[in-house]
Amino acid sequence: MNTPPMDTLPIPLLVHAQTGTPAQALSHESIPSVGRDLPGADQRSRDSSHLAADSSVGDPDDLSQTGWCILFASDADPAIKAQLQPLIDLRRSQVGDDNLFKVFEGNTGVQPGQTADNWAEYRGVSLTAQVDPFAGVPYYVLLIGHPDRIPFDFQNLLKMQWAVGRLAFDDIEDYGRYAKAVVQYEAPAFQPVQRKNAAVWITRNEGDVATAMLSGALCPNFLDVHRPLGSGAARFTLDAFTGSSAKQATKQQLIDILRGDIPGGPPAVFFTGSHGAEYPIADPALQRRMQGSLFTQEWVRGTPAGADNLFSAEDIPADARLQGTMAFLFACYSGGCPADNNYYFQPDGSKIPVAPAPLVAALPQALLSHGALAVIAHIDMAFPYAFQDVTGTPQVQAIRDPLTYLMLGRRAGYAADCLSDRWSHLCSQLIEAENRTASSDPKAPQPLSAAAHSALTIARDDARNYIVLGDPAARLRIADLK
Repeated sequence: MNTPPMDTLPIPLLVHAQTGTPAQALSHESIPSVGRDLPGADQRSRDSSHLAADSSVGDPDDLSQTGWCILFASDADPAIKAQLQPLIDLRRSQVGDDNLFKVFEGNTGVQPGQTADNWAEYRGVSLTAQVDPFAGVPYYVLLIGHPDRIPFDFQNLLKMQWAVGRLAFDDIEDYGRYAKAVVQYEAPAFQPVQRKNAAVWITRNEGDVATAMLSGALCPNFLDVHRPLGSGAARFTLDAFTGSSAKQATKQQLIDILRGDIPGGPPAVFFTGSHGAEYPIADPALQRRMQGSLFTQEWVRGTPAGADNLFSAEDIPADARLQGTMAFLFACYSGGCPADNNYYFQPDGSKIPVAPAPLVAALPQALLSHGALAVIAHIDMAFPYAFQDVTGTPQVQAIRDPLTYLMLGRRAGYAADCLSDRWSHLCSQLIEAENRTASSDPKAPQPLSAAAHSALTIARDDARNYIVLGDPAARLRIADLK
């Protein structure tokens, strides 16, 4: 199966679940309807020479230097905080300085309709300056609340400088399950079951353009015999389930990964790359359960989603060995979805509703409630620009680097920060390109073509939409892994 030509881009990793029809490539004509990026998103790339903490932080993995805080919606149920109290107490003890430890709730929490810049202003900090952890908002920020209450844009703006994660469960007791699992995992006497092993599960479905591009870019890099994923300083082994390996990315293989029933043993890190499922807004209960579920190798183009070709939250086995695991789910809606489509529009340019309200997907919720430490995932349509640039040149580092940082024992928010850095650089690049287009100077560089401008716009937004679900301060106990 040959990798398709790059002129098919941009095409999302999305399948309409009830018909089995992949989403069509975006037309360049639709891009004028895409709004400008969040204000100030390019500031970091222009002002920062390193990751977002300022020079007072010598080690961004040391909570006694970075601090930690938890940020609730102002009207959050007090029972949620009670469920999370063991985690809050643990982080307070690890920080060891109340100037670097904060609980924002009630009047200091996120008010209804409040934006990130407005909230930050009240805290006396700037969204476009490097983080001084002593200035009022410590570097690691755990948001507590669903995106209809603390919007995704709030998280995206804050993560330009801070290391941000989110917990949003439908069952209040899941907050307690998550907190208990993290606290237990970090206890000195606890022995993790995971091995220094990574697992990659990447589909390549027959006749499908998007998964052919995904597999064609990632697999040669991840499975390179000279420097496979996890090699070098990380010293991880690698189990691969892909279209180019002996074992395929089937539903059963993903179940085996979660059980740890694979050659290298229970993986501390796993990556999935596939189509994500989109369910219709007309059935909100079904959509809530299944949106962002992963199409497996068994899926055949044109075949509706079913139990034999889809992996959902409900497929996580009861004997999954996930406590102390980090995951990266690459697929459309793998982390959640907005209320409206941000890429496809009505003929008059108006928005197409996607869901009754923005939501966090059920699959990462279930992974976290089963003991996973953190999940990196996508909250909108995911495009190939994470693994190739706008010209089609492979650039797998955007996905490989967060996984490698996790395997080196970096905290989850820090590991994912390179994605925010990429977003800021793409935003700056697009602004510069637009300024060239608007320039009347005959000596100015040639403006971008319509196709190149379209691709750069989508690449910018695509990089913005990766988020951490879970505590951004969570990390693997590398020294204790078998």
